[in-house]
Amino acid sequence: PTDAAAVLRRAAAAPVAVLGEMHESAEDHRWQAQTLAGLHALNPHIAIGMEAFPRRLQPILDRWSAGELDEATFLKLTQWDKVWGYDARYYLPIMHFARMNRLPLIALNVERTLVSRVARHGWSAVPTGEREGVGDPAPASEEYLRRLDEVAAGHGGQRGSPDFQRFVAAQSLWDRAMAEAAATQHRRDGRTVVAIMGRGHAEYRDGVIRQLEDLGLTDSVVLLPWAPGRPCNRPASSAADAMFGVASLQ
Repeated sequence: PTDAAAVLRRAAAAPVAVLGEMHESAEDHRWQAQTLAGLHALNPHIAIGMEAFPRRLQPILDRWSAGELDEATFLKLTQWDKVWGYDARYYLPIMHFARMNRLPLIALNVERTLVSRVARHGWSAVPTGEREGVGDPAPASEEYLRRLDEVAAGHGGQRGSPDFQRFVAAQSLWDRAMAEAAATQHRRDGRTVVAIMGRGHAEYRDGVIRQLEDLGLTDSVVLLPWAPGRPCNRPASSAADAMFGVASLQ
């Protein structure tokens, strides 16, 4: 157990604070909205980064935060159902919070087609001019490789195979893209970037956090929700800087 206020103070002063989620968990998103409000109360100079949006949609996000679009128009212009597809009701409180407080809303992601292309052909097969500006990812840690191996095995993959190597390359691209977008925003105006993304991208301080460290941002914070009944097959204290218990109700 630890003091939640102290955790939030530390996160509010970090260059990037990741709030992880299971995409289909309504309770995870309620926790994110509450935590975001707490961080903003401690540090109004924040930006909100979202995995849900590829960077080509940044002009639409800017118009939303400026109060120029209504909800229906925003969801239509961002092609929400096609681009992200998860229940918009889970994310709208976060996006309304950004607009209500005129906070920058940052598209962290790249096109799914780029990630899929790397998964099929590898990173080196994609010409530099077609990489959406993303640099070469830092190598994945051994622990991250082990966890990705568990995911791949569930789909019939095998570690060491070319398919697995391309799978790791695609995941590393995804992580690197989001890390670069968050780092760019922080360096532009000094804001703490509160990054809303799937927990697998930052759990055990791998993925996006490893890429942030490679970019020189070493003090980022990972906060995760932890639902009742979730297995603790590794030391829970190493999964994040802090974990918050949430209900399992939808």
